[in-house]
Amino acid sequence: MVTLNGKTITIAAVAVLLVAGIGIFLVDGSEDDGRTRITVGGSTTIQPIMAELADGYYKTHGDVEITVLGGGSGVGASNTANGTFDIGMCSRNLKQSEVDLGLREVRIGYDGVAVIANVEGVGDLTMEQLAGIFSGEIGNWKDVGGPDRRIAVVIRDDASGTRECFDKAMAGAVDGWEVKEGVPEQSSTNGVVSQVSSTPGAIGYISIGAVDGLPQGTCVLTVDGVTASDETVSDGSYPIQRDLVLCTDGEATGEVAAFIDWILGPEGQAIVGEEFVTLN
Repeated sequence: MVTLNGKTITIAAVAVLLVAGIGIFLVDGSEDDGRTRITVGGSTTIQPIMAELADGYYKTHGDVEITVLGGGSGVGASNTANGTFDIGMCSRNLKQSEVDLGLREVRIGYDGVAVIANVEGVGDLTMEQLAGIFSGEIGNWKDVGGPDRRIAVVIRDDASGTRECFDKAMAGAVDGWEVKEGVPEQSSTNGVVSQVSSTPGAIGYISIGAVDGLPQGTCVLTVDGVTASDETVSDGSYPIQRDLVLCTDGEATGEVAAFIDWILGPEGQAIVGEEFVTLN
């Protein structure tokens, strides 16, 4: 069994390693057993559900070994382009510069970016208020109806698809918007949750797939009066959302293509739907 982001996952003959802070999940196999090997890496948003997808695929395709790595969406794209990964995970669409490298994307689901905070007395923020907070123009919770407490902003790093989605939404809400300089950056969803939950007055953002089981005192804020949920992402009413995609170096072939097709099929989409909004 593997515990990942608070969920216990059963994977046959799993070896768990930590390399440079990245969890690696090896689904049954050894270097000389003749099995096909697929390496998937990138978005830490998709990483937990990908571990479950790898487990599900193994149960019906036991001759395939799948390694699941994190690192962020940017790492997923760049390491797929250079051949380190067979499949990259990106919680955003590919950039044109990545497409120019020969990468091709396949959407596997949808996600919303939820705003979390460690503060009492504030339940909703407008997009304009959020933009003001994350640009540094609003620095105290009392300015948005909360207590007289300094706002501590937490963001994701540059490699994060979650950050790209959030920044794009803020820039769309306020002309000329830019994130405040010098704010703490986290390289993973868990890092944001940890810092926000341990810092009174903090605010950050995470995938809606990670909002269940937040530490006590950490709440999910509504945005423009809309709750971040599968339903509001699906109907388009929640304003901060993005595509979840996998990318390959050129068109996928062989077992890589078969795995992606399985993810897009009913079994794979049922697993994606445990955390995110499915294609259907």
